Amino acid sequence: MATVSMDVEAGRNDRKKGFYQDMVLAYKTLGVVFGGLVTSPLYVYPSMNLTNPTEEDYLGIYSIMFWTLTLIAVVKYICIALNANDHGEGGTFAMYSLLCQHANIGILPSKKIYIEEEDPVSTRPAAVTGRPSRLRRFIERSIVARRMLLLTAILGMCMLIGDGILTPAISVLSAIDGLRGPFPSVSKPVVEALSAVILIGLFLPQKYGTSKVSFMFSPIMAAWTFTTPVIGVYSIWRYYPGIFKAMSPHYIVLFFVNNQKKGWQLLGGTVLCITGK
Repeated sequence: MATVSMDVEAGRNDRKKGFYQDMVLAYKTLGVVFGGLVTSPLYVYPSMNLTNPTEEDYLGIYSIMFWTLTLIAVVKYICIALNANDHGEGGTFAMYSLLCQHANIGILPSKKIYIEEEDPVSTRPAAVTGRPSRLRRFIERSIVARRMLLLTAILGMCMLIGDGILTPAISVLSAIDGLRGPFPSVSKPVVEALSAVILIGLFLPQKYGTSKVSFMFSPIMAAWTFTTPVIGVYSIWRYYPGIFKAMSPHYIVLFFVNNQKKGWQLLGGTVLCITGK
């Protein structure tokens, strides 16, 4: 009887410990994941250089941002990315490794370092044990296609590294440049010097690992993440309750119809709302 009660108590402790670990992990993600999600849309409007923007133009931009974030951040990550992982690891190379495990498309020699275990992907017989698709057979037989697939994975990782370098630089430079509004005496060389000092200070702690850095920046991003919706709700109620019309995709069509070629040229600016995703 005592053994049973001890097992029950141990199970409760494990569940409580797991709950606290999940809460700490969620807290850390504020400094890494959601930091880019809640700040990236700020860069869109400064890049939209419309001569005489109308209400429909603004609603069209809002609609583009809304559906871009919905399709990329929600549909892509929740429905696709979270269900495709290599033993819990994600990313471009993890997806390439996952493909190499289930198809003979690898070029570089590798060793199987994982212990044989039940793979969540292997539980999909249609994708793994079924008849190989025509595309899979083509890639397995063509050395050029296999090299192009590896090159695509490397290119994706290079783009991620480039985004990780450029985004902080642009963000800090834009933030410090905002000082020139209330303080016109601040010159551009001073802005650049302050930005360089801040960037060095931000990148130096990276050697201690993502976990410690995210834990340090989480309070700042938590304050930003929770105050921004409050300010947004107040602004919508106070100034423009009709902004919810932008959820209709037809404003996207009107934006391109009204601006034509200029609208397509400005479409690249909306990519800024998903930088870091």
